[in-house]
Amino acid sequence: MQPCDELKNIVLQNYRDHASPGGSQEVVRRCYSHQEGVLFLGTDPKEWLEGYKAIYRYVESAGGGGMEIGVDYLEAWCEGPVGWTVDRIRLTLPDGTNVPVRHTHVFQKEGDAWKIVHTHVSVEIPDEILIKMVKQSG
Repeated sequence: MQPCDELKNIVLQNYRDHASPGGSQEVVRRCYSHQEGVLFLGTDPKEWLEGYKAIYRYVESAGGGGMEIGVDYLEAWCEGPVGWTVDRIRLTLPDGTNVPVRHTHVFQKEGDAWKIVHTHVSVEIPDEILIKMVKQSG
């Protein structure tokens, strides 16, 4: 495995784009693979999205933009035509609420371009709070 600044730069550009109106759709168009097996796992149970078209439709319907994204930690690695990134970011919502989020992206080299084939998103919630929330929701 080798550190991969190219993937770090892609992820940083994606976060800049996500923060602007319509930017999330542009990120999907530019960065997600059209290959079979592409998967996006978000924090909501409805965010199990299989394939480029499903990911694009979801992002398009969600809108996006209007929030600040601060990157607290980002590392990227690659080995041959496969690479991955892990990060910790802060989403600052329009009302000032900060949401700590973690991502893992898996990339595959397609021609000269790195394309995302898998994304997993999680929100940093301590286990004891998560268990209490699950018990309360029934």
